[in-house]
Amino acid sequence: MQNPGLGNAGKCFVDANGHKVPFSQLYHAGEDWFKFDARRQVDASGAKDEPVLAVANGLVSWKQNIGAEGWVITIEHLLADGSKVWSAYWHVADPTVSIGQLVYRGDVIGRVADLGQNSHLHWEIRTWGDGSNLFPPTSAGGRGTCNGRIPALGYTWDDLLARTSPNAWGYLDPVKFIEAHR
Repeated sequence: MQNPGLGNAGKCFVDANGHKVPFSQLYHAGEDWFKFDARRQVDASGAKDEPVLAVANGLVSWKQNIGAEGWVITIEHLLADGSKVWSAYWHVADPTVSIGQLVYRGDVIGRVADLGQNSHLHWEIRTWGDGSNLFPPTSAGGRGTCNGRIPALGYTWDDLLARTSPNAWGYLDPVKFIEAHR
């Protein structure tokens, strides 16, 4: 999904003409979880300090403080067929886990960071754990400054239509994935 409300400032993607791609044109590669009030309306700051729970058993493979945006925590999960997926949690405060730690489904791994009227948890499921070199040089991410970020970005975009959507880069729909693997 693209969100025109995100504005026209560039992120790290650069189009074929050398221009930064506006944030509003990027595709969101995860889900943002807000809290609802009693009327089932989004409570923009209500998620602040809510516990962040591990979605499944796994090994904490990455933890990084990204400043005002909170922490990123990534957990590696081994599937029944021997393949792996990674769950990523952004905008986490007060992380309670360490890299290399085993966690179990439902364990508290931190709390939702205080982002004021934008307090939410960004949650992803993806087929890779290290996004530091995710984008090839001929892609919008590779031409820009997107590579070099271990937990990666949470957004995608490209000049080639086949490479615009998040699933082209190994991001999976988190809710659909969990429902299919219960």
